[in-house]
Amino acid sequence: MVASDTKARNRHSPIPMDTPGWALVVEAEGHGVRLDAYLSRRIARLTRSRAARLVVFDLDHPERRLKKGAVLRVGQRLWASRPVSDAEAGLAAPTVLFEDEALLMLNTPAGLAVHPTATRYRRTVTHWLARHFKGLRVEPTHRLDVETSSVLLCGKGLATIQTLRTAFAEGALEKRDLAVIEGVPNRDRWTADIPLGFDAAGAVRLKMGRGRMAACTDFRVRKRGAARTLVEALPRTGRQHQIRVHAALTGHPIVGDKLYGPDEGLFLASLSRPLTAAENARLGAPRQALHAARLELVLNGRQRLFEAPSPALFESLLT
Repeated sequence: MVASDTKARNRHSPIPMDTPGWALVVEAEGHGVRLDAYLSRRIARLTRSRAARLVVFDLDHPERRLKKGAVLRVGQRLWASRPVSDAEAGLAAPTVLFEDEALLMLNTPAGLAVHPTATRYRRTVTHWLARHFKGLRVEPTHRLDVETSSVLLCGKGLATIQTLRTAFAEGALEKRDLAVIEGVPNRDRWTADIPLGFDAAGAVRLKMGRGRMAACTDFRVRKRGAARTLVEALPRTGRQHQIRVHAALTGHPIVGDKLYGPDEGLFLASLSRPLTAAENARLGAPRQALHAARLELVLNGRQRLFEAPSPALFESLLT
């Protein structure tokens, strides 16, 4: 597992104790693999060239920094220091919708990642939680795309966290999203019952497409505009990018979707630079118009319903 973990470091290590980074244990598949290749495989959105520039230590020999061409062995414990940009600290924080002794429900803005990636550390919900709940284990219990605004359910304490994650894995929670899609469907409801899998033909390794994993999403029209439509999406399964892929496969991609919209090259370009005005015009919005608006669950015999208001952006996209 990739983690930011100061406890994994030896107290006599030359690594500063407040340095963010990734603690990794090399699994069988990593035995005999070069360090830079291994890091790019294990850490989301980390290219091999960027991996080669990281400062990496073997935690069993912390006095020795590993070179990018070092060959790894199974069971080896690594610490890769994470470069953190000061500019990341100014992004909007989540707002608290509900809190009690077991649950924390947040409304997270678009652009705030849930977990750290190669390019985000401070701009994450987990970093915000660590700062605001010192000494208490509070963790998100599901994942979100970084450009999706959303209700986000967090658990307090290991038992609650595990219960909620199991509920998500077993589909015991009902989640409803709002999305602005391209086009104006002539039907009020439709279902995308299309199995999904990784898109082997795509240039982006995390991109999804038609596959063999069962996936089903119900769509319902909420409001029609001149050339776009606000819809409610109810995912019956929980595949990666499911609503976005199903919207695109049924002929109505989500407005602003860099990966499943007009050109996946826009997604690749956005990883290294801000998009131009012309590129954003092709997308139709500065970010994907998807908002996880409602989450309903039963916890300890009690029905819970949480909602977050639709972003103002959505209404403007329909005009």
